[in-house]
Parts: sequence; structure tokens; C-alpha cells
Amino acid sequence: MWRRLIILPTVILLIFLNIITESDFSLLFLMAPFLFLLAFYFSIIGDRLSTCVTVGLLLLWTIYAASRSQNSIHLLLILSFVLVALAVSLYEWHWAHRIREAEERKQRTCNETKVLQEKTSARLDSLKHLESRVNGLIQLFEIARDFNECLNFSEILSVLDQKITPQLSFARGAIILPSGAGGSIHCLSFGPQSRGDKDLSARFAEVCLKMVTVLDQTVKLEAPMDEEQNQFASFDTLFPLWLFPLSMERQLIAVLAVEGGDQNDFQKFEVLASQLTLQVKKVRLYETVRETSIVDGLTNVFLRRHFLERFREELKRAVRYQFPLSVLMVDVDHFKSYNDKFGHLVGDQTLREVAKIIRENVRRVDVIGRYGGEEFIIVAPEIGKAQGLELAERIRSAVAKKRLHLYDEETQITVSIGVSAFPDSLGRQPIKEFQEEHLTTLIQKTDEAMYRAKEEGRNRAVTYD
Repeated sequence: MWRRLIILPTVILLIFLNIITESDFSLLFLMAPFLFLLAFYFSIIGDRLSTCVTVGLLLLWTIYAASRSQNSIHLLLILSFVLVALAVSLYEWHWAHRIREAEERKQRTCNETKVLQEKTSARLDSLKHLESRVNGLIQLFEIARDFNECLNFSEILSVLDQKITPQLSFARGAIILPSGAGGSIHCLSFGPQSRGDKDLSARFAEVCLKMVTVLDQTVKLEAPMDEEQNQFASFDTLFPLWLFPLSMERQLIAVLAVEGGDQNDFQKFEVLASQLTLQVKKVRLYETVRETSIVDGLTNVFLRRHFLERFREELKRAVRYQFPLSVLMVDVDHFKSYNDKFGHLVGDQTLREVAKIIRENVRRVDVIGRYGGEEFIIVAPEIGKAQGLELAERIRSAVAKKRLHLYDEETQITVSIGVSAFPDSLGRQPIKEFQEEHLTTLIQKTDEAMYRAKEEGRNRAVTYD
């Protein structure tokens, strides 16, 4: 701005002084190169207004000088300066226009590049998120191999705590198992804040199972509302609460309950629920097969093979810690007569009743097995010979009081019981190490005591001396 205020008035003043003082008008043309250089200078520094003013002065000066001079050469010289000045101005305008267009294209390109970068960044973030979710799902499917090795619910809970809890975000979870008999419900808890109160867990499981049974679909409770709030308020429930029904062949076999889960992990829990459906069914079948392979279906006591395994474990423990142990052999008196007189169905009923009475009169730690057709054998840990005889007498008395109504008759059942004990029945020498013959000897001596009870008149308990 200061250039215009100083240079242009100075030029005009010089022109005016030159006009009024110059007598030879041909010398006026000497002012043209100065004006041209001045216009060129303004053009270089980008001052368009000053350039236009200077060029205008140059044209006016040329016209004025030409009108006062008769020399055509001077006129051509001035015109050449004017044309050069115009050419320079046009050149400058052209390139300025081209540069401006280039700058605009550059800016548009930069903006488009920025938009593409933002889209690329967003898609990369989306791909990373998808990759993370896919990896999580793949890991869940790989965990199925760990589930395949689980043969009971304790092992399933162990896999859930070790593999699922670190990968998924949730507060606590539970596998709710409806019982096939008796209406009891089992709640198997897992997760960072697993429920410790069994009674509270059982009531929570009952409400969850009822809700899933009624709705027959996956239940998502994002926050406690009205009726749901009343149902779960007393259970210290963490929301959101998700209930996944584990169904097979349209039959509900379990419910997966998840409290305080992250919405981003919901799909993973759906995959987990589908895997658990197969695992729960497998464990249920395995338990059924295992139970039928170790438990006598008629009397609901251990079969002989499994009983001997348990007997061996208890005897090893007794030898190691020098605990006493009693063995009882129970034989139903005149059992063959029951079969011959009333048939095998009555015989089976008799065995069931005797087995039931034995279970009612022994402790939870005692082991009961069916040793033969009408023979039962009992191992009572940490009970000496005298206490073993008391147990035998209690069983004998309870059986003798039982009356069976067979067709139109009422009949009495009696049993003969033989008793042996560790270490009394194995000699006077102290036993420091378990040997298989110890087990065989105890069974043999118990059997001998039982036969002696029969020989002495039946319906009695006898110890091996």
C-alpha cells in the first residue's frame, strides 16, 4: 500500500513537471521506459491495481507525446513499450490464473485425500474389530476341544473359569440344570464374581428356569423393570442379565445365565451356549451310562466290580492311617424259597426292600454292594469290630420288623450277617503296607462268619473270631 502512496504520486508529479518544463516534446518519449519498468515492477510484486494505473499512465503519456511530436519513430518506440507491457501483463495474468487453478486442484486433491484417509482409517478400525471378533469366535470353537475332554460338570466349570473368563467380559455366570426327578434344581456357578450362597443360587436358578420355560427363547434383561425387578431384587442380580436356553430335540436340558455381560460379547455367548448344549447332554449321558455300569439297577447299590474298587480304596486308607474298618456280609434267609413259592417278581421285591433298609441304617460314608444273588456286602470305614457288630444288629433288627404283603399273605424277611474287621481279623501282626490278599482275606472271613450265623439258626449277626 505504501508503494502506491509514494511511487504513483511521484510519477505523476514528474510527468507534470516534465510537461510544463520541456520545450522539446520529442524528449517526452524518454519517460516511456521509466513507466514501463515501473509497470513491470508492480507486475512482479503482484500489485495489479498499481500495474493497471502505471500502464494507463504509459498509454496516456504515449498519446500525449505522440500528439506533440512529429517523429513517427518515437511513436513506434512508445507503442512497442506499450505492447510489451501489455504482453507482460497478459502473461502474468495467464500464469496467475493457471497457478490459481493448480492451487484449487491441489486443495481439492488434498481434501479428497484426507477424506480417503479417514475412510481408510475407519475401515481399518472396522477390519481390526471384525478380526478381533472373528479371532474370539475361533478361540471359542477351539475351546470345544477342551470341552470334549470333560466327563463331568466340575471339569466343564474348570474350562469355563480358565478359558472363558479371561476372554469374555462378564461378572458371573451359571449353568442351571433342571433335575429329572424330585424337582430339585442345580446351579453351577462360574466367573469372576461367582455366587457362593448355595441357597441364594438355587432360588435364583429357579426364577431363571421358570422365565426361560415360559418364554421359550433367549431372554435379555438390560435393566431391572417392574415384574422382573421384583423377581431378581433379592438375588443381588447384575444387569444386563442374559438367559440362554440349552435345548436339544425341543427339550430344555439346561440354561446358561450370564450377569453383567458386555454387549459386544453377546454373540460369543450365543456360540458358547450352543457348545454347552452338546456338552451338557454328553455329560448327562455319560453319568447315566456310568451309573448304570456301577450301580445295580434292581437294588440301587454298587455292583460287585465297583464295590471292590471302593473297598480297595478304603482298605488302603485304613492301612495307611491305621484306622479300623468293618466288613459286613448280609444274606437273605430262605431267599430260594421266596422265589420258588412266589416267583421271581416277589424275589426282586424282597431284594429291593432289604437294600432299602440297609441304606437307611448305614452312614453316608459307608459303601454298599451287591455281592451275589441275595448277598449284600458293606464296608464301614473307621468302625471297629464291636461297632461293626452293632451296625449289623441294627440292620438285622430293622429287616426282621419289616412285613411284606405278598398277594393274600403277610410274610417276614430275615437276614444273616457276618462281620469281620481290620486289623482284628487279619492276625496279631501289625500291618504297615496294603496287600491285595488283605482284601481277599477280609471278604473270606466275613463270608465264613455269615455262614456260621446261618448254621446257628439264621436271623442273627456273628463276628469272625
